[in-house]
Amino acid sequence: MLCLICSIMNHSFAQQYEISLPEKREYSANRFEVIGTNSDGIVTLSAGKSTHAVSLFSFNLKLKWKKQIALKEFGFINLGKIILTEDSAIVFFTVQSRGITLLKAAKVNLQLNIIRPAIILDTLSTSTLIAVPKLNYSISYYKKKFLVYYEDINTIDRRKLHAICIDEWLNVKWKINYQASQFIEPETITAYVDDSVNAWFLIGENQVKNFHNDFPYNKLMMLSYHALNNEFTTTITEENGLILSRPILKLDFSNRQIIICGLYSSSPGISSNGVYVNRYYIDGMLKSQKTIPFSSDLLSNLSGNIPPKRNDGFNFFHSSDLIIKNDGGLIFLTESYTVSTEAFNSVSGYGNFGGSSSLTVSYFHFDQIIALSFSNTDSVLWNQVLHKKQQTEGDGGIFSSYYLMVAPSSLVFIYNDFSSGTNFLSAFKLNHDGKVDRTEIFNADKKGLLPVSKSGKQISPDTVVVPSLKKGYLQFLKLTF
Repeated sequence: MLCLICSIMNHSFAQQYEISLPEKREYSANRFEVIGTNSDGIVTLSAGKSTHAVSLFSFNLKLKWKKQIALKEFGFINLGKIILTEDSAIVFFTVQSRGITLLKAAKVNLQLNIIRPAIILDTLSTSTLIAVPKLNYSISYYKKKFLVYYEDINTIDRRKLHAICIDEWLNVKWKINYQASQFIEPETITAYVDDSVNAWFLIGENQVKNFHNDFPYNKLMMLSYHALNNEFTTTITEENGLILSRPILKLDFSNRQIIICGLYSSSPGISSNGVYVNRYYIDGMLKSQKTIPFSSDLLSNLSGNIPPKRNDGFNFFHSSDLIIKNDGGLIFLTESYTVSTEAFNSVSGYGNFGGSSSLTVSYFHFDQIIALSFSNTDSVLWNQVLHKKQQTEGDGGIFSSYYLMVAPSSLVFIYNDFSSGTNFLSAFKLNHDGKVDRTEIFNADKKGLLPVSKSGKQISPDTVVVPSLKKGYLQFLKLTF
């Protein structure tokens, strides 16, 4: 089996790419992931309602094998997450049988053979009439501890937090339930677990209700669980007169602190006023809290108007990523994203059965990216706008947005550029000083590719693997910068 290898050099930065041979997409498969790498090569997943096939590619994208995970369960299996460790993998999945839905985990070797039988972690549902909650995962820095957490949405204890921590040999380290009684409408936003089995959960008070509102929280709670003493500590913060977007949480391992960062506004709606940064000590206590308003120069860069016009604003922006620097500073990324709909009525106005007939089309817009660099005291060092426009229809937006590759001295944003009517797989390179280069990697239309950039996976400091879907075929691209 052969794959295509090409290299390009231009004025901005160089890249080499390899493309695997196309394989027929399985009918029920709707989830395509690059799981990561092990000593044998690159591991990918193709999953759906009735399939969960794992493929192993060599590092030059030659297919070695493709097989199903032999979980040997009775009932309907829904694959949750596969986490690669040094010589094996942890597989989280649910099994529905006789109306009961169980959360399980199994350990497999590099050839996907079971080496530790599946264990039951929790019972998620006892009836097919009860919804199964959304499962979330966190992995410790050295991949020694794994956290699964979810909110109970079906009982009188609505929004109760459930969390289970296991180690790499499927030993349950702890299992907790927590009701955030300090909040009226608690919502678990994200969580993180470390290798010493401590965990941090970020919970928002979701009381800001509006028809279209990107700032649902008026308070945030940092919930710390200390496994050694089986103790909880909580720290609640709020910004007087301001409401907050969904933030991103990162553990600053080198400086022993936890950082959360998001957008804020003075009123419900779609327009951001600036960025908020909260820093916490490892024990969960508040270290610093700061709001940084957007500048008029940044707005001019975004809109192209000098000075900005009255209707210009930071509209439809959402937190997208947070990069922690070695000295405790950070780079916060936010992307403009919105969905619009359009209804088309039939010519006659009535369908075959006398009712009105119409077709509704959804358009997905992923546009500019704003990058803001902060010092370790949260003062602004520089800001930059990466100008792109992506609009697709009826695809859920899976071919839009970007994948972020964190290189040693720069950030690389890989995305599909549809602006000219032809799809060019393109990239921005954002340097440590805020300067930007842009390059077109190749014409994806000519190669019969449609990359799913945001489903990519970084497998080395300068290499990313990205899946591509087009006309019923699946391929993988390896991009080296």
